[in-house]
Amino acid sequence: MFSAVLRVRTAFYSRLDEYSRTRRALVGAALTRITLGSVGLYFYVRDYLDRGYLWGPEGVWPWQNFVDPDQGGTFSLYSLGRSDIWFELLFHAGMLAALLFTLGWHTRVMTVVHYVFLWSLYQRNPMLMDGGDNVTSIVLVFMIFVDSGARLSLDARKRAERKLPDADTEAVRHRIGSLLHHAGLLAVTLQVCTVYLVSGMYKVQGRHWQDGTALYYILRVNEFGWPGVNNLLYENAFLVVLMTYGTVFFQLAFTFLLLNRALRPFAVAGGVLLHLGIAIHMAGLITFSLTMIGLELLIMGDDHYRRVRAFLHRFRKALSVTT
Repeated sequence: MFSAVLRVRTAFYSRLDEYSRTRRALVGAALTRITLGSVGLYFYVRDYLDRGYLWGPEGVWPWQNFVDPDQGGTFSLYSLGRSDIWFELLFHAGMLAALLFTLGWHTRVMTVVHYVFLWSLYQRNPMLMDGGDNVTSIVLVFMIFVDSGARLSLDARKRAERKLPDADTEAVRHRIGSLLHHAGLLAVTLQVCTVYLVSGMYKVQGRHWQDGTALYYILRVNEFGWPGVNNLLYENAFLVVLMTYGTVFFQLAFTFLLLNRALRPFAVAGGVLLHLGIAIHMAGLITFSLTMIGLELLIMGDDHYRRVRAFLHRFRKALSVTT
């Protein structure tokens, strides 16, 4: 018994030492940063011409509702002033922060700055949200601890141009940073699993999900539907039943699929396809779908991306030979 406990403790400290030296999932973290930043930037660009009406001090969401705690009001930089100048300053600063976060310029700092500006914007008009804002508000806090600027960023490019030496893996600062990085990765992954598991558990309680007709009604919602496309699906009874049950099964199985490293890429691919389908056939939920896709990309390890890159290289080479 004692020897078994000793082996477990030794294995734990060995794995802890490994994770404190080497930072994993750097490519996935970078792709998540780029996706989340792009979605945030999309908010600003999409509403730019109507920014005053949608987000301004005299906009469609009453100011009193915005600042009144009893109406759900909470901290927002936009509540610190009601002038148009203050609003324009914050809106454009938030847009710049989203861009710099996406590009990976001083990534750790810009993660905090982007989060504060985006949270403030969300609170100004909660009626424009689609659920992706809730997920983003949570995971951006975790992303502060993730080294999302180590790849595909201006920070990484600057380090390469200056030929800066690799971090000292024995340094206490590096080790603590690596542990925080992996803790952030775990927190984001658990958040994604929670979204899937809770969604799946709620679905199995619904009568229409149980009888396989739920997607028929969902695809016919005018606010989110795509005329001329959705009807191709909901008019096919077999596809409706297959996709309804398939969605529930996948959401319930997602967390367990991640436990097997060999099945992890298939789980991520399934999640990406699921949310691409939501983005296409429920156009009003496009930001939520893109946010979830971005978070799922973080789950893949660097070795997975190396294999994907090698496969694409071989595929491109084969195409060039045939042509």
